[in-house]
Amino acid sequence: MMPFRWIRPLPRLLLDGAMLICLVLAFAYWWLGNGAHEAIGTVFLLAVLRHVANNLFWWKGLRRGRMTVQRGLNAVLGGMLALAIVALLLTSVVVSRTLAQWLPMPRIFVLQEIHWFAAYWAIALAALHLGVNWNRISALVRKLSGRALPKWSGPLLWVVALAIAVQGMFSGTILGFWPRLRFSYSLSMWDFNASVLPFFLHWAASLLTLAVAAHVLLSIATRNLQILPEKNSR
Repeated sequence: MMPFRWIRPLPRLLLDGAMLICLVLAFAYWWLGNGAHEAIGTVFLLAVLRHVANNLFWWKGLRRGRMTVQRGLNAVLGGMLALAIVALLLTSVVVSRTLAQWLPMPRIFVLQEIHWFAAYWAIALAALHLGVNWNRISALVRKLSGRALPKWSGPLLWVVALAIAVQGMFSGTILGFWPRLRFSYSLSMWDFNASVLPFFLHWAASLLTLAVAAHVLLSIATRNLQILPEKNSR
């Protein structure tokens, strides 16, 4: 019988990775088509339910212990991400073309807009959540590999991450990502007939920009307030 809570590093990393991959793939609507888009959305829903079940103990213990900067940010981002995902999933039922074949549901444009903007905010909040928990994710990776990284790898990874994050500022503009986080419309539409791989590379760079920004801001806030981030992994 599968345990209620996953504590091993590999299943947890795979679950979080699957959720983020599903969100990115969902934005490739005009490449994958409606059927694949809705199938990916269903897989994302199942992954979210599993993620909630796995982190239920963390939420129950939120009031216990010292409220660090990291715990506070996790609570705020978790609440905002939950609202975005609920809006995304509820509106997906109404805008679903597959369900419309059996259920006579009206096509309400405002719900399509909510679904659209909720998706952009969900993936942005997921990237910020990733950055806030970067130390925990790194600890899971080290635990999974069973070995510590060499000392020189830390600065090297930071240089690479910062370089990609700078590119991510331009990538977000190319994708029309930043305007849509301001609930504005953008004329940016990706031409999948011309190329496919750069679309996903631009998304990876944009999300890394948010993750790096969240991690840096957490480090600055923690250092200024002289509060150490929580070391226990979720």
